[in-house]
Amino acid sequence: MAARQPIQASPKLLALQKDFQQIASLAGFLNSSIDAPQMRLFFTLYGRVTAESEAVAAELVAPLQAWSDRLAADLREGSSSAVLPPQIQVSAPQMLPNGGWYVVSTINFNTKVTDSSYLRVRTAVLAAYKKALALRDGGFNAPVPDLADILPSVELDSSEALAPPAPGD
Repeated sequence: MAARQPIQASPKLLALQKDFQQIASLAGFLNSSIDAPQMRLFFTLYGRVTAESEAVAAELVAPLQAWSDRLAADLREGSSSAVLPPQIQVSAPQMLPNGGWYVVSTINFNTKVTDSSYLRVRTAVLAAYKKALALRDGGFNAPVPDLADILPSVELDSSEALAPPAPGD
């Protein structure tokens, strides 16, 4: 009896793994494993805000928690619950080496992606990382950057076009 060969990941899943790694490089990181016919993704996303003083940074903890909770809900909704409920941890204010203070929200979440479910997961995850990038660069009211400005090497075909962000995002 011949030994069975392990099932190989599809070329599409391997390409998606690279795509998700690029997205995660915006404001966090990604660990992944392929258990054909699916890929397991373990994301960490960082939402960071800075302030000039410890007192101001302490006042940013509650808004950052609310931002994180909203982002977690958006991830679940945008992925049709393919993203499992994220774990959120907001730090106490910390001093920056060059002066100033910052507060960080660490959001850990995971999902399984298959050839047929990747688009909704990719869209939700990309939106979350774009929001984290906007928060880091411009605060709570910063506009969310355009995809082409932040990931010029990601190519989307017409079937993968991302919807524009909803008003108020």
